[in-house]
Amino acid sequence: MAEVLINQKSVNTTEETTINDLCEKIFNSEDKNNVITEMIVDGESYYYEQDLDILGKNVNGYKSVYFKTSTSIDLAFEALDSCQGYINTLNDKIIELVTDYRENRIGQADLLFNEVIEILDLYIQLVSKIFATIKKQRPSVIIENKDIQNLEIHLLSILKALLPAKERNDIIMLCDLLEYELVDNLTQWKIKVIPGLKKLRSL
Repeated sequence: MAEVLINQKSVNTTEETTINDLCEKIFNSEDKNNVITEMIVDGESYYYEQDLDILGKNVNGYKSVYFKTSTSIDLAFEALDSCQGYINTLNDKIIELVTDYRENRIGQADLLFNEVIEILDLYIQLVSKIFATIKKQRPSVIIENKDIQNLEIHLLSILKALLPAKERNDIIMLCDLLEYELVDNLTQWKIKVIPGLKKLRSL
C-alpha cells in the first residue's frame, strides 16, 4: 500500500482509490475553500490542473502520495508579499528605463517600457484577485480605506497618460510620469496599503 498523506496526516485508501479520488476528498472536506498547493507522487511534483493524466492512476501503483493544501484566504494574504516584490522590481526597472530614455538609448528603453507595462499589468491583476478573495472569504471585514481607492484611480490615470505620451514620443512627459507619478504611486501601495491589508489577517 502507498503511504498517503494530506497535510502530514495519514489517509486510509482502498485498492480502488485513485489520485483523483484523493483530490475530490480534499475539495469536499469541511473547508470548501481548500486549494491543493502541492501534489508529490514518489518524490515528483505535479500540478492538479495541468497533469491530468496522473489523476486516474491508482495510488497503490506508487510508494508515496503527498498533498499539501491551503485555504484561498491564506493564499491571498501570502500573495501580499509577492506584491511587495512586484513593486520593488517595477521601481528598479523604472529607474533604469528613465535613464535609458534620458541618455537616448531609445531601442533599449522601448523594450524595457513594454516589460514595465507587462509587470504592472500582472501586479494589477494580482491585487484585484487578492481584494476579491478577501471580500468573498471575509465578508464581515469591510475594507474601508480611502488610500486604496485613491491609489487605484491614480494608478489607472497614470497608465492612461503613459500610452499616449509613448505614442507621441514625448520623452519628457514619459519620464516625469514614470519617475515621479508611477514610482510614488507604487511606493504608497508598499508603505500604506499592503501593510494595512496584512493586518486584516488577524480579524
